[in-house]
Amino acid sequence: MWFIICQAGHQRESGTELCQTALLGSKKHILSQQLIRKEVKCITVRKKSFIYGVVILVIFFIAATILLESSLRRQVYPAVQTEEIDRISQAYLADQEKKGGYAHPETLISTQELYDLLEDPQTLIIDTRGKNLKIMRTSYSRGHIPGALPILHSDYCHPAYPGQIGTPVQIQNLLGKSGVDNNSRIILYGNDGLQARLYWAIKMYGYDNVAILDGGLEKWQEAELEVSTTTHKYPVKSFTFDTADNRESSMLATHNEVEAVLNNPAWLIVDVRSSDDYNTRHIPGSINMDWLNLIDTDMTFKPAPLLKNIVESKGITPDKGVIVYCADGVESSLLWFVLQELLGYPVVKNYDGSLNEWLSRGKPVKKISN
Repeated sequence: MWFIICQAGHQRESGTELCQTALLGSKKHILSQQLIRKEVKCITVRKKSFIYGVVILVIFFIAATILLESSLRRQVYPAVQTEEIDRISQAYLADQEKKGGYAHPETLISTQELYDLLEDPQTLIIDTRGKNLKIMRTSYSRGHIPGALPILHSDYCHPAYPGQIGTPVQIQNLLGKSGVDNNSRIILYGNDGLQARLYWAIKMYGYDNVAILDGGLEKWQEAELEVSTTTHKYPVKSFTFDTADNRESSMLATHNEVEAVLNNPAWLIVDVRSSDDYNTRHIPGSINMDWLNLIDTDMTFKPAPLLKNIVESKGITPDKGVIVYCADGVESSLLWFVLQELLGYPVVKNYDGSLNEWLSRGKPVKKISN
């Protein structure tokens, strides 16, 4: 009996020990798992810290590189940058000073001024280098001022009088189809006198918001400004000349008017062709002044004091009425522009028919023998 009781007690003790052992093992396991989780968490935190550290180092490296590059650029290129800024500033100031000497400076625009207007929706640039279709296509496709629209000379010539200027309705329709409206500022450029001829026509028919780019594309390229080869087209708009402001009587000379002043000392007739062409044949009593003398080597108009000296040396003074002509009324428009707009002469007319019409009507000419 005692043995059984002792054995039962021993078994209870053994069971208790087993339970205690199991419990102890379970606690160790739980503790172990907690330690593992802590370790994993620590490792994760360390990994994140490492990644964040790497990202910060990369950002720091990039920022340092940018700052270093900027610093080196300022150290290596300051003279070049300063030179370029000075060049642009000096050119701009020189343009403004030159324009300030003209009677009507608003009639000319410099390359820098036009560059600043390229994004202006009210500014429409017209490339007039279209003496004929072949020239227009070739010159325009090779390069033009961005956004410029080409216009063919024959499109604004009179249908009944070849080579002579078209009617107001004809030219206003052409401008409207080109995207011009009555709020547009028209900028013209070219290199052969057509820019001045179209300017003269637009101004004569009563629209004043028009200017010529001084120096044309040549000056634009000299300034290293962008040149485009993209063809441009603008939506058709409505444009009309103010008929009440038509100035044909004060700006256009007819063959009858020219003939009427041949021997009138109050008037001068000026032939702007070369001396060789003038010597071959010219309107009697006219004086010769080659239009090329008006233009500088960079294709810009010469400053007002020089222009004044040049024209006055030929006896062309503002106290007289002046009629200018050439072969077809194109180059003569340049002298008209110089006298009327740049020097402010009060009475200047362009004989649009010029020598071609004069000859076709059998009018007298004079020759100079060598």
